[in-house]
Amino acid sequence: MRTKGTDLDIRLLEDADAATLRGIWADANGTASPKTFTARLMRLALAWEVQADCAARETTRVRRGWKRVQREGSKDRAKGLAENAKAPLAGEGTRIFKHWAEATHEVLITENGAAIWNGQSYSSLSAVARAMTGTNRNGPKFFGLREGGKR
Repeated sequence: MRTKGTDLDIRLLEDADAATLRGIWADANGTASPKTFTARLMRLALAWEVQADCAARETTRVRRGWKRVQREGSKDRAKGLAENAKAPLAGEGTRIFKHWAEATHEVLITENGAAIWNGQSYSSLSAVARAMTGTNRNGPKFFGLREGGKR
């Protein structure tokens, strides 16, 4: 895990005591560990972060950030703001990543809402979702751009 200049070897976590783990946590996350976290729980959380970083998956911090953005978007929609309802879902040049069928797929949004997936152009996200899954899907929901989609 390379966070804020710190190299962390997952094997070091196994023998570390609670005080050492708290120090590692503070270095890696920039904050103190939660008071309710035991040494075992800190070990598990830090090991998960190391593995996520090595596998280039989203970290807990990123996932929480996305959830916060989704919640704020939900609040705006609940208020019935017209500008949010008419705003484009994703602008030109946006890259969308979707984990489907044990693989991560990348879709690039092009002009006028068209998309490129696996080197082929599609007229919409729904067309990409249909090509990816073999069934008709609401593309924006499938890719998590609207509520109710599979994530």
